[in-house]
Amino acid sequence: MKKSSSSFLAALLTYLSRFSFLPANISPLGAYGFFGGNVFFYFLSILAFDFLKGGFYQGFLWTYLGFVAYPLFALLAKKSTKRQLLFLPLASFTFFLLSNFGVFFAWYEHSWQGFLTCYALALPFYTRTLMGDLLFGYGFLLLVKAKNIVISHFSRYNVL
Repeated sequence: MKKSSSSFLAALLTYLSRFSFLPANISPLGAYGFFGGNVFFYFLSILAFDFLKGGFYQGFLWTYLGFVAYPLFALLAKKSTKRQLLFLPLASFTFFLLSNFGVFFAWYEHSWQGFLTCYALALPFYTRTLMGDLLFGYGFLLLVKAKNIVISHFSRYNVL
C-alpha cells in the first residue's frame, strides 16, 4: 500500500473513531497528529469532523493552534524513540494549555479566578486526552518495535 493511501486510511479511521466509538476525549487523534506524518490529512480529519458535528465555537482557533502541537513536537522528536516517548505527552499538555486558553478567553471572566476555574474544570478532559494519546501513541511505537524485531529475526534466515 502506498504511503499516501495508508496515511489517508489512518486519517479516515481516526476521523471515524471520534464518532462516539470510544469514551469521550479518548481518541487516536493526537497520536495520528504526532506519528501520522501527513499534516494535510490530519487537519482535514479535524476540519471534517468539526464541520459535521458543529465543533466550531467561540475560541476554537485556540484549539486548532493546540492541534499544531502534535506535528510540531513530532518534528522536534524526529525518529528518536526516547524523544518521542517524552514529546508525545508534552504535545498533549501543550494542546491542553492552548485549547483551554481559548475556552477561558471566550467563556470565563478574565481574572485569575476565571483562569483557574477554567483549567481546573478542564482537567478531566485533559486526563482522557492524555490517556488516548499515550494509549494510541505508545501502542503505535510498540507495534513498530515489534515489527522491527520480527523483520530482523526473519531476515537472518535465507528462505530460498
